[in-house]
Amino acid sequence: MLIKLIESVGEKTIHAFSSVYEALRFTSICLTHMLNPLSYNPAMRMVLTKQIYFTAVGILPLFVMMAFLFGSVIIGVVIVLATEYNLQEQIGSIIITFVIDEFSPFFTALLIALRSGTAINTEIAVMNVNKELNTLREYKIDLIDYLFLPRIISGIISVTSLSILFAIIMLNSGYIFTLFYMNMDLHTYKYLLINAIEVKDLAILLLKSIAFGFVTMLIPIYSGLKTENAYTAIPISVLNGMVKLFVALFFIEVLSLLIQSL
Repeated sequence: MLIKLIESVGEKTIHAFSSVYEALRFTSICLTHMLNPLSYNPAMRMVLTKQIYFTAVGILPLFVMMAFLFGSVIIGVVIVLATEYNLQEQIGSIIITFVIDEFSPFFTALLIALRSGTAINTEIAVMNVNKELNTLREYKIDLIDYLFLPRIISGIISVTSLSILFAIIMLNSGYIFTLFYMNMDLHTYKYLLINAIEVKDLAILLLKSIAFGFVTMLIPIYSGLKTENAYTAIPISVLNGMVKLFVALFFIEVLSLLIQSL
């Protein structure tokens, strides 16, 4: 009994380390291709353009509306709480830290993950089960350059650009609440934000958005590649991919908070 238990624990440990090694190896291969200028051939650029349109442009109407609503409500809540706790002098820095450093990149990544991450995971899983990936390999088509790299780069570009747009819309829509609640004029509100923003806030927004965009596409692609050879395995692959993706997003968020606190 004890021997079987030890063997079971050993097998699971070996399997876990093997899975981590394969994932890291796939990540390093994608990063290597990303840094290789030869990867950016005309076919890859065409797929990249279409993927950016699907990931970022297609979602713009919903995205702008949500950013406006969240900006008015959330910044209003922040201002009310700051006023109740006599933190009026720190309102600008609180808004900047919350909107730029935390909420904008994280919420954007979640939205892209739910919309594009699930679609890409399903797409790669279906291609894997239908042997389409093997067909592309037979024709000597590099899967990394043609399929994976455009999606990963589009994720980085989309999450970064939409995070910046989200922050801008939130900060502007937040003025509506300050106007009616605090009777603050636009010049004072702009001065409050400009005086509070620092270079590190922009750096955090940029770095977190790049990290979020990278994993938002990488994990669904890798999960799709690991789909078993059966159509019934596709939903399981998508579910597992989304769980791993959300864990990765929360890990990056927590790691960012720990680094900022040092």
